[in-house]
Amino acid sequence: MNFAHITAASPPVASTSVSAKLCNLLASPAEVFDEVVIAPPAAANWRTPTLLVCLAGIAVLPLSATKAQSAAAIQHLIQAGSISTDQAEFLAGAWPLASGLAVCLAAFGGTLWAAFLLWFMGRVFLKARFRFLKALEVVGLTGIILLLGTVVTGLLIVATGDATAHPSLALLADKLGSSHVLHRILDLFNVFHLWATAVLALGLSRLTGATFKEAAFWVFGYWLLIRIALVILSC
Repeated sequence: MNFAHITAASPPVASTSVSAKLCNLLASPAEVFDEVVIAPPAAANWRTPTLLVCLAGIAVLPLSATKAQSAAAIQHLIQAGSISTDQAEFLAGAWPLASGLAVCLAAFGGTLWAAFLLWFMGRVFLKARFRFLKALEVVGLTGIILLLGTVVTGLLIVATGDATAHPSLALLADKLGSSHVLHRILDLFNVFHLWATAVLALGLSRLTGATFKEAAFWVFGYWLLIRIALVILSC
């Protein structure tokens, strides 16, 4: 399907700010993506939400299990005689900076990778032509859902006192403990990740002119394959 004919025949959509797009995406993502498709490329549509995801991730870091795991790993190295006390103090002091950089790299790298996947699925499987930057805008704006998920994760950790708590199906099996295989498997099915995947499928359908079912088949298919791989690795 030639999507250029669809966009040319579409009625004009009023331009909105990035903040308005992010708010509207939570309630009416179809309208946001319709505007993105016909509007000129705007780097702010993916840079701003990705930066917000970085900031939220850095803010939640002190609450996460990563800090405790890092401290335990450093202590293990000291006991094994692999590093000195001075080296351990340096590693402990460098942890916040290194972790913050890792969060930012993961956020921007994940955005670029997800955009490439949407572009690839659209071009190869759905036979539609659209600019990579448009896929990048769709993925970036969808990041507001991941931002919300990060905030909810932080609140869950504070409320439960469990640094491994996530808004996932694992909440239904919290009595099993985070080390249990079933708990680790259920923890892979994060509610906000499912939500974001559905919105990305909608964005792909708008970019290509395909039906939501067609786009969802490929987007959720990839999501499912990744979860199966993670389940295998966690066992």
